[in-house]
Formats: sequence, structure tokens, C-alpha cells
Amino acid sequence: MSTNPVIKKLLSLKAAAALTLFWSASLTPGADAPPLISNATNRFKITGMSCDGCARGIAAELKRTPGVVAAEVCFSNRLATVAYDTNRISVAGLKKAIVDAGYGAKLVKSETATRR
Repeated sequence: MSTNPVIKKLLSLKAAAALTLFWSASLTPGADAPPLISNATNRFKITGMSCDGCARGIAAELKRTPGVVAAEVCFSNRLATVAYDTNRISVAGLKKAIVDAGYGAKLVKSETATRR
């Protein structure tokens, strides 16, 4: 069975977020830096993109944003999927990073992980 490339990207993003959670939990943080833990994933509908270069630029800007663990932006469906640490950045902060890059963003899905 063939898997849609967009689904593959989203699965790899979730895997990257899970690995980040695993590794950050096993590392001793510095005195001034708490461990970066992905405990939420949000999806944003992006407006204003005209090419794959736009998508790469948005993804790069999100990845530079403190608190963001992973980011993928798909030009074909105009969606950005962002895994992040809710203790370090808010949904509004994520949206601001996209808007500051020159694009529009609307939250379409939010998932927060719970620890047991």
C-alpha cells in the first residue's frame, strides 16, 4: 500500500517530536536552559504562499523560533505543522512568527500531549 507523501511528512514530524521528547528527558539541562520538550502540535492554514520556496522559508523561520521543536510546511495543501514546547512559546507566538515572515496563518488543529 502506497502512503501519501504529505502523510509521510506528518508521520516523520511526529516521530521527530517523539525523539526530541525522549532525548530531552534524558539530558541534564544547563542552569539557564530548561529541556525542550514537544508537548503540542498545531496545524496552521497558510495564506500568501506562491511557491515551494515560500514554504521552505516559513519552515526555516519557525525552526528558528525559540520553543519550536519541529516544523513542516506543505505548499500544495498550504498547511504548516508545528511541534513545540508550550512552556516556551504559545499559539499566538507561533502565529506571530508566520505573520512576521510575511504570510497569513489560521489555526486549524491543535493537539496537546499529556504525560502519564
